[in-house]
Amino acid sequence: MRGPKMSIVRINKVFSVLMLLIAAICIFQPVLGADGTVTIAYRGSGGSYIGDTVILDGQNTVGNVTFLRITGPGLPSEGVPIYDLNGTPGSGNSVEVNPDGTWKIAWYTSTIKAIEKMQTARYYIIAADLTHPEISSTTSLVMKKVEFYATVTPNPATIDDYVTITGSSERGVSYVQIDVTDSSGKIYRTYTSPVSGSGYFNYGFHVDMPPGQYNVRLSNPAIKTALLMDLIIVSPQAASSVNTTTSEIIPVSIATPVKNPAALPQNLIGSGTLTIASTPAGSSVFLDSVMIGNSPVDLNNLPFGSHLIELKTPGYQPYSIQVNITDGTQVTLSPYLQKNPAPIPLSPVTVLLGLIFAGLIALAWRRI
Repeated sequence: MRGPKMSIVRINKVFSVLMLLIAAICIFQPVLGADGTVTIAYRGSGGSYIGDTVILDGQNTVGNVTFLRITGPGLPSEGVPIYDLNGTPGSGNSVEVNPDGTWKIAWYTSTIKAIEKMQTARYYIIAADLTHPEISSTTSLVMKKVEFYATVTPNPATIDDYVTITGSSERGVSYVQIDVTDSSGKIYRTYTSPVSGSGYFNYGFHVDMPPGQYNVRLSNPAIKTALLMDLIIVSPQAASSVNTTTSEIIPVSIATPVKNPAALPQNLIGSGTLTIASTPAGSSVFLDSVMIGNSPVDLNNLPFGSHLIELKTPGYQPYSIQVNITDGTQVTLSPYLQKNPAPIPLSPVTVLLGLIFAGLIALAWRRI
């Protein structure tokens, strides 16, 4: 009677070992991760001024979306989105990967949220695959804070527009004087903008000058050289006839208009156009964290500046991208949303190897 009992015990042991092996394979196979690499490069001499447009590109042979983060002095070590220095640590801005595995983005640093946090220092840009963030690459560049820098938006502007002047000063000044003059030097308006301790300033005014070309002069006695910028005022009729487009437009099917344009915040009135046609269709579209409908959707009269576009649909990874709107811009987005990762099934080869190892262990056990 000892023989059959011993056989049953051995069978139970072999069965237990086999189950443990299969469980281990199921656990460790997904950990092996995906094949491929993510690279990033900065196109330039190694440094740029804060406010410049920086070209970043690279390859992603892992997935179809690359997301970018920035870290450096005063920023979280895990990085924040390159367009929002106040963003959630570890999050990033998405860039679509081309069919050949390459990706490219023109980073408009003048539109970065919380740009006042940046200083003359070396910063690190991290590129990673959206689905496999452990596969990443890093490049660095020196960002230089100019002595005096500012942007005027919108430009051109129309009568009654609200023009915003945003900039920074490297010196420790408490204010900047803003003079709006015509081509002859005649001063039409003078404003004074306070400057924060970090050198950041932001000032806005309503346009009430007649159409024409003006100069915006920013100065302070503590700064040796004044900053001079152009401001063009056009009539509403001339503004409506502007029909410039971006250099890269992706053709998509005709989009349906927003069903409830009144739901848009009042500050979303401008002259840019954005068309979104996602795959799958019907994704919820968010503009600057405000849901405005489902894709496909056609957004008209967007204001100048940077806008956060987000698409969400059940069963798919959220998609987000920062879009910069300039005068008369027509931008088209046709993103492919990526499905949520599903459990990786066991392949026949994996099962066969598991059975072979189980058989070898069973033979060794029998000889004991």
